[in-house]
Amino acid sequence: MDDTARQRLKAGSVGWVRIFAFVFATTGPMIGLVGAVPVGLTQGNGIGLAGCFLLAGTVYVVFSVGFAALARHVIDAGAFYACVARGLSPSAGLVAAGFAVTAYMALQLCCYALIGFFIEHLSLRLLGEGWPWWFNALLVNAVVPLCSQRNLVFAAWLIGALALAEFAAIAAFAVSVLAHGGGPQGLSAEPFAPARVFSTGFGAAMAFAVASFSGFETAAVYAEEARAPQRNVPRALYAAIFAVAVSTTVAVWALIAAYGPDQVVDAAARDPGGLWFAVAPRFVPAGVAAAMAGLLLTSLFASIVALQNVVSRYLYALGRDGAIWPTLAQMHPVQETPYIANLVQATVSILMLSALGLVEQDPLRIALGSVSALAAASLLCAQILTSLAVIGFFRAQGGGGALATRIAPALSVLALSALLGTILANLRLLTGGSDAAAWAIAAALSGIAALSALYAAALKRRAPAVYAALGRGGR
Repeated sequence: MDDTARQRLKAGSVGWVRIFAFVFATTGPMIGLVGAVPVGLTQGNGIGLAGCFLLAGTVYVVFSVGFAALARHVIDAGAFYACVARGLSPSAGLVAAGFAVTAYMALQLCCYALIGFFIEHLSLRLLGEGWPWWFNALLVNAVVPLCSQRNLVFAAWLIGALALAEFAAIAAFAVSVLAHGGGPQGLSAEPFAPARVFSTGFGAAMAFAVASFSGFETAAVYAEEARAPQRNVPRALYAAIFAVAVSTTVAVWALIAAYGPDQVVDAAARDPGGLWFAVAPRFVPAGVAAAMAGLLLTSLFASIVALQNVVSRYLYALGRDGAIWPTLAQMHPVQETPYIANLVQATVSILMLSALGLVEQDPLRIALGSVSALAAASLLCAQILTSLAVIGFFRAQGGGGALATRIAPALSVLALSALLGTILANLRLLTGGSDAAAWAIAAALSGIAALSALYAAALKRRAPAVYAALGRGGR
């Protein structure tokens, strides 16, 4: 690598509010509400889905306690990779990197599939004809790298505005349902009753809830570019998990109340794609209801750009450390962003979208099936390793209180492992009843761990100094 000192992201670019905007956009609550919730209602535990969102939010609050403590000490664009490398071992760090990059790439593919699908249907409704979903997705892909290549301040303004509009639409719907006293059956706490939450289909419902929370942890990815990262990254992390947990839980509960607990599952089965849009005009002004469709597209676009930022920074961090192709660490001379990593990620997306377009005509099977299940399971694996790394790091370095460095991460390991086991046990349901797809996901998870570990072992033999420095930002 030439002149490592030059291979640095621009420090002090953003404060916690802009980091929060990136994280909220990455998570994309409206995407989960419009895409995952209707499927979760019908394939999961019915109205108990609202309780699953609350439960997932609680688990991730516990996870964030230890993760935030470690993020104050590990300032690196590699986030999970660097935390695990420093807290457990360089080999484990590369395994975490494999899981994280797989998860975020898969999530981005899901978003591409959804935006391609909705653009196709919007074109058919307005023009009477439209291009196939995969072509629409490729058109979006042509714009995304340009937005991601621009400096982080520009991206923060763009994504922040889209995220604010998304949050406002969700809040307007929920507040209006509450003000109207709900739908035909009024307001009810039944969706949070244990008998409803832990009923048949609980595992599948939790998989959709977990996938909807994916992205809040990316606050740490922007640590190198943050002002006062020891303070602002944890602040953005807590703000994001609170905002996502509250907005999704309340919105799902409001949707159930709007239809009525006895009617919402049937409504979701009849028209899953129109579930939100059909009921919104009853509670919010026509303009707001119409804007929700447009906001779904902007939410998907914002999430795609944010995920592009995350993956490119992971590739940048791995390249800077010498774990993979060092050229990935090259910075744009003007924008000071990892433009080579950005272009590589865009190219991978083009290849994947082209391949999927040849074999899959229904993009919802991609976005709400095998790919999303792989993303959720991979991310849980990375999060479990990160919680273990919190314990390992503070056991070796000392410092920190018992709650943040031992108790919370230990509870997080148990809870996240239970969630992972639940998802793996329900893979057949999540993949539309396909045993082959379920086995493929299980094999992919095992393959990611095995190949990453083998690569780490080879790197340790070939370049022990590089191996020892993994997760330390090229230092």
